[in-house]
Amino acid sequence: MRRLVPVLLAAAFLLAACGAPAPRGQDVVDVPETPATMEPTPSATPSPAASESPLPTASPTPEPVMLKSRVNKLNVRSVPSAADDTTIIGTLGYEEQVEFIGPDGDFTRVRLADGTEGYCYTDYLVGADVALYAYLSPSTAQKVDNATGAPVFEADGVTPVMVKNELIDLRLYLPDAAYELLFATERNVTGAPIYPRAIPLLQKDTAVKLKKAFDLFKADGYTLKICDAYRPKSAQRILYDIVQNRHWVANPDTTASNHNRGCAVDITLVDDATGEELEFPTPMHTFSKESARTCKTWSETARANVDYLTKIMKRCGFEEIESEWWHYADAERAEFMTTDIDLAGLTMLPKQED
Repeated sequence: MRRLVPVLLAAAFLLAACGAPAPRGQDVVDVPETPATMEPTPSATPSPAASESPLPTASPTPEPVMLKSRVNKLNVRSVPSAADDTTIIGTLGYEEQVEFIGPDGDFTRVRLADGTEGYCYTDYLVGADVALYAYLSPSTAQKVDNATGAPVFEADGVTPVMVKNELIDLRLYLPDAAYELLFATERNVTGAPIYPRAIPLLQKDTAVKLKKAFDLFKADGYTLKICDAYRPKSAQRILYDIVQNRHWVANPDTTASNHNRGCAVDITLVDDATGEELEFPTPMHTFSKESARTCKTWSETARANVDYLTKIMKRCGFEEIESEWWHYADAERAEFMTTDIDLAGLTMLPKQED
């Protein structure tokens, strides 16, 4: 019995410490309870439940989806219908942006910059970040004398001389070339843009030859930079009236430029290693004697670069001219049609799969 007492006392303390009731008839030492007005000391280590279930955070506000017009003038209407022009509440210009709200049949509900909501015809809207390219229909016609406007015949006087027009957006064919169409900017001899849009058009056959030159330049570590390609005849008139020297700019009243046929390019080269343009005799479109190949003041480096440029272009089916180091025309230029295309009126679409 004496040996059993210590064992029972030890058991009673263990039961009390574990919160279990002590056997009846035994004295226990109570563990003081935490007063109701006191807060327990927080544990240094968070409980598993707290660490696994963090407080929720507010979701970020989604960015608005922006669209842009692919046409010059896109009507915004108060209702999704074009039956009544009295519903027109505004217009969008080319590449002007609006916020997408949702589709509604053939229309899309949009929000304008001033908060006004309306409807635009869906077919004329594209994503704001979608690149647009020009698409033209090919055509053939009898050649017309540029000075007289008379149709041109073969030597027999009966067979018409036929010419073609297959202008393409060069960016579709040469997406990795560098483009800076100077006549679509203020950085040209006129001091103002003479192209309403910077669209590098070129005859398809000429583009095939230019692609060969691009690949040869690329293999040597250079990127072809295109500063002018197709030039509408009306733009030729503006340029000639300012320069007034047919030695550098063809008079559109008497002679069509190969740019007007879409088979000539004004080019330079960029060094892929440095990202800088190579040294050439003059800046692009410097209409002076220093731009001519007969000039004796060119540096050795500039002359070597012109010789290299010319060698590759001639190898690919182009011909140079004496007065401008930058200008190269398709050797088969006579088969292309002279045109005066409104660059602002071209059909602009996302890239179409062939």
